Amino acid sequence: MKKFNLNNFGKKLKVSQRSIQKQPEVTEKELFVETVNMLYECWLRSNAAYETFKINLLEYEEKYFQVIENLILVKYGTWKTEIILWYIFAREDAEGNIAPLILQIKEKEDEEVLLETPEQLWDLLERLNNESDLNFE
Repeated sequence: MKKFNLNNFGKKLKVSQRSIQKQPEVTEKELFVETVNMLYECWLRSNAAYETFKINLLEYEEKYFQVIENLILVKYGTWKTEIILWYIFAREDAEGNIAPLILQIKEKEDEEVLLETPEQLWDLLERLNNESDLNFE
């Protein structure tokens, strides 16, 4: 068996400093859009598994969805969470038609908003965050 001379260990080792490139910082909007997209895709896949194979993953995944919903609630509050969850789970019907969201703002006419992308959802939430006369009943 060959014996190693540990006295010479590391003498020929050359260490060069790695240049660490600064990664661009992810914005809250980018993270929001990515998260909403992924959650929506998970929802669609679970429904597709049931439609195609009659495998009900929703009962299995229910706790996971609840965890995510709770985290959204902690971050965004009740009324924003309701809109986000509506966007993910209820805005499309079985044929893929997108239902409009009806905004009721005091002393203004009701407004229909069609949300097709998570970016549009983010922009709406930002807009509503600055609106003081919302009717959330």
